[in-house]
Amino acid sequence: MVVGGGWRLQPVGGGAGSRVAGAPSRTGQESLLRHDGAPLSLVPSCWTLLPLDAVVGDWRDSTENLAARQAARIEDEDDEDWSEGEEDAFWGWNPAWLPIAANGSGGHLVVELREGVHHGAVGVLDPESGLRFDGPGAWPSIAAMLEGTANALHGDDPVWKPVIEPWGLDWTG
Repeated sequence: MVVGGGWRLQPVGGGAGSRVAGAPSRTGQESLLRHDGAPLSLVPSCWTLLPLDAVVGDWRDSTENLAARQAARIEDEDDEDWSEGEEDAFWGWNPAWLPIAANGSGGHLVVELREGVHHGAVGVLDPESGLRFDGPGAWPSIAAMLEGTANALHGDDPVWKPVIEPWGLDWTG
């Protein structure tokens, strides 16, 4: 798929259907069948879409790290009563988050897979400040994120403007 500036989304490799079916969630599978990540910061302001192998790998690594941290902590503590969101903030990861993009600084865009007010929303997961579903980088859905990106690439966004640099695409906003 050609994007602004003549760049292309990574083509989907052979066997993509079976790889997508093995992804941690059905959310975004249609998008993953059309592309396998992007080689540059395609989504405003600094997000690079992850290829399927990285989506699955990042999810698996984060989930395994969480399980190891929880196992070590459970041996030292009694069960706690957590309020909504408090446990996620404490642990910094939830297996119901699906990473779909990265910023190269440890941050991810994640899709919330749990039922509730943010179900299907794209949030910004910062390794220092945690997850948020508002402000720059957050979207109500993957479809809204892709539509917003397409609009910005066509110059139809009042905030984000693409700038073509010698090294790739940059965003001003």
